[in-house]
This record gives sequence, structure tokens and C-alpha cells, in this order.
Amino acid sequence: MEKVTLGRTGITVNRNGFGALPIQRVTGEDATLILRKAYDRGIRFFDSARWYSDSEEKLGNAFAGMRDKIYIASKTMGRTPEEFKSQLETSLNMLRTDYIDIYQ
Repeated sequence: MEKVTLGRTGITVNRNGFGALPIQRVTGEDATLILRKAYDRGIRFFDSARWYSDSEEKLGNAFAGMRDKIYIASKTMGRTPEEFKSQLETSLNMLRTDYIDIYQ
């Protein structure tokens, strides 16, 4: 797969990433199968958002114990520092991680 560097982040991944919006429509078990299949096929960049229903939770469950092998981007709609912080903390908890690689 062709590799790309994401802006000035220094993160280099396969050109194809995984947008996690659709996994909110499947069961947790199916989401894990889908996400792991994407990983097995070379996908290392996974994009989610706080408002994508339970997609962050499904990502966290699918990649528990593998956090150092993937890159995660997420988004907030927080308009105040308090909302930003609250949503970030929720995302970190749902993703089962202590960091998000790209937070928008």
C-alpha cells in the first residue's frame, strides 16, 4: 500500500484509513471483526468522533492491548474549554487509551 504523511504530524500511514462512522450501525462483535480485518489488511489509521455514537467504544474494545500499533484521530464539538476537556476525557475513556494521535 502507498504511504502518506499526515500534514506536519510526522505520522506516516497507508493511504487508506478507516472512517469509524459506519460501525455504529453494527453490533460490538461485528465491529471488532470489521476493525480487526481492516487491521489485518494493513489499515493503521482509524478516524472517529465523540458524536459517532458508540464508535469510539467499539474501537477501544477492538484494539485493547494493541494501542501502540495503530493511530487514532477523533473530533470534538466542544465550544468551550470545559466542553473540550469533558469530551476529550470521555473519548479517552471510550477508546481505552491515554492519548489520541490527532484530536480535531
